[in-house]
Amino acid sequence: MKIGIIGAGNIGGSLAQVWSAKGHEVVLGVRDPNSPKTQQALASLGSVGRAVSLGEAAAFGEVLAIALPWNAVRESLAAMGDLSGKIIIDATNRFNAEPGDAPSAAEDIARLAPGAYVIKAFNTMGWEALRNPIFSGVPVTAFICGDDAVAKATVMNLAGEIGINAMDAGPLSNARAVEGLAQLWVHMMRSGAGRDMAFTMIRR
Repeated sequence: MKIGIIGAGNIGGSLAQVWSAKGHEVVLGVRDPNSPKTQQALASLGSVGRAVSLGEAAAFGEVLAIALPWNAVRESLAAMGDLSGKIIIDATNRFNAEPGDAPSAAEDIARLAPGAYVIKAFNTMGWEALRNPIFSGVPVTAFICGDDAVAKATVMNLAGEIGINAMDAGPLSNARAVEGLAQLWVHMMRSGAGRDMAFTMIRR
């Protein structure tokens, strides 16, 4: 599968690394391919790494993963052009909404990218969990929500490939709850739990 990772930070670089290791064709979509952050992400990918413009990444990817700070999302989406028919994985977190914003970042992205299939995923864990998703023998859970069944199944399969427990968390309107879980993760991490922790779903 062709995947465009938008952003070369810890989350974007980790997703690029684990998916390229599974045989997917991955490019990093960035503003500056020569930035130290981008070069560091490319180094972790070895010979398969490639950084391109945001528009080129959008044209390349069947799936696009948005792994950016929220304040860079609107401008980046505008630079990516027509995203109709693309599966967009929203791995962002928006901690401070502004007047006129949708109830969740994912719903705002869906509004900004009409015709795309937006799926919320991978925002409730640290980048370390993407690279090593097993905690005491138990996989971290990715709570995945979206309105298109085929797009959601695609993202759940991508999560499962890298050892993550993919949990269908319902429609995209549930993204506000998933984003709330990310806020809890950040609070706990900053309050002494550290980064080496993750949420999982346990059933009887």
